[in-house]
Amino acid sequence: MQIGLVILLGIYLLFRNMRINAKPLSQIKTVIRASEYAPYEQYIINQMNLESGYLTNTLSQPPIYNPFSMGRVRIRPTTQIDYYSNPNIDGGQDFGVYEDYISATQDFLLYLKYIRMPQGLTCREYNAYINSKNYAVDPRYEEKLNAMCKWVLFLQVLDF
Repeated sequence: MQIGLVILLGIYLLFRNMRINAKPLSQIKTVIRASEYAPYEQYIINQMNLESGYLTNTLSQPPIYNPFSMGRVRIRPTTQIDYYSNPNIDGGQDFGVYEDYISATQDFLLYLKYIRMPQGLTCREYNAYINSKNYAVDPRYEEKLNAMCKWVLFLQVLDF
């Protein structure tokens, strides 16, 4: 009986740890899906993946929690709690620090509202609009995002 409980506890902890590892993306998607920008979920995830290296860069990791590489906000409403600067990242630009991935995603959605992101855009139109607002300093930013649009079409064909 005790061996069975130990095995069950071990299985529970194993699956619990697996869920924790997948949690950031799940949290981000949940916030997007509850917003007016839900139709843009995959475009936003593409942008996040480009910005964060699929949630692997310094900015996207705790304790910074900035998967969208949002700069320090000075004008619009924000959920940022602090800022972070590193001379090795975009020449020392100030980046926002968040409490968690949920507040970071909420802030990105506040940004979309602030720039008046139109509804009903295609992947390429979304990318062009983001680029027109000078979201990134990379001159090839829109091109890189557009290269990710093929995955959006592929997932739509598969009905994901």
